[in-house]
Amino acid sequence: MADTYDRPDPKQGLRGDWPLTPYTKEIREILGPEPPPQTSCCIAYLGGCTVRGGDPKGARVGQSNDLAGEAQFHLAVRLRRAFPGQPFVIRNFADAGATAGKFLEQGRVAMMREVLPHLEIAFLRFGIADRKAEGISKTVEHVTALCDLLTRTFEGIRIILETDMWVDSPRHYLWDRNPRLAPLYERVRKLATERGYSMVDIFAKVEQETRNGNWDLRLRALPVDGKASIGDDSFDQFFGEDPAFFTDVHPNARCLGLIAEWEVAKLKELFGETLPRI
Repeated sequence: MADTYDRPDPKQGLRGDWPLTPYTKEIREILGPEPPPQTSCCIAYLGGCTVRGGDPKGARVGQSNDLAGEAQFHLAVRLRRAFPGQPFVIRNFADAGATAGKFLEQGRVAMMREVLPHLEIAFLRFGIADRKAEGISKTVEHVTALCDLLTRTFEGIRIILETDMWVDSPRHYLWDRNPRLAPLYERVRKLATERGYSMVDIFAKVEQETRNGNWDLRLRALPVDGKASIGDDSFDQFFGEDPAFFTDVHPNARCLGLIAEWEVAKLKELFGETLPRI
């Protein structure tokens, strides 16, 4: 026996492939081949850096090695539980720094049409880069035009507008972005009401979570080129008293999970127990 354990052991006791457990089965199915879009509920993300797709043709579920940072992965896991046995396809067309105006200029909706034969649900999350580059009125104008183009391109689409991140200033952020972003999101809410679009109000919900004590919802910042960040609380014991350490507007994995829960709750509210299919 001693001689057996003294030999090289490449599998370290694991015999063959991963064992089939409820977890490994579900993850393999989520990260496996997509169901045919033609017979599935197709869902798209459009937005900027807080959604982070990065692929002009739409990042798929599990396309990155950083699954914790993929909005579409968080949504996929929860959708499977909320709508069991119902096929869906999620494509993330968001891109860091993207604005609604850039989506229009770059013909992104036409690219989406090449990839998806139909589109039932679109989550639109614009604001942070837009507000910086274009101001409030121009941002709302471009979001409105983008919604109109999506409606013309994809018959029967359900548009769900989203606000974006609220920051915990001054405790966990160097300056207060909120007064600059709040008027924009008030206009987005008004647009949703006027046009009959649905809303996931991330800005208000993150504020409420924070005031309830659940403040750890954003990445930690590294003040270096390349926009590196820290994804968890590993260094909080060293830098946690300095608001600069938390001055990163992007949601962490915990927040992406919360947003996915809010999105699924909205889909339940809109569609009941059955995802739409055109």
